[in-house]
Amino acid sequence: MAFEGCCGQLPKRQAKRVQAQLPANPNPPGGVKIIYVGSGYAEVPGKESGLTYFVADYRRHFKAHPSDVDSLINKRDFILEP
Repeated sequence: MAFEGCCGQLPKRQAKRVQAQLPANPNPPGGVKIIYVGSGYAEVPGKESGLTYFVADYRRHFKAHPSDVDSLINKRDFILEP
């Protein structure tokens, strides 16, 4: 038996990340590419368009309606895709 932890301890196991199925994001005409840089899951309502965006740390990229962009990037968890 090989020990790889400190002082003969067994190494800690990595937790399995379960990726839940997210609803599809809207694909608005003239959509602006946004990246979610937060952690976890979020349902984000568009302030102007009324659309709802579904993001998670395993699905970061989406297109936002142009009228929602300013309110999204004013939050710390969203940036414009270069």
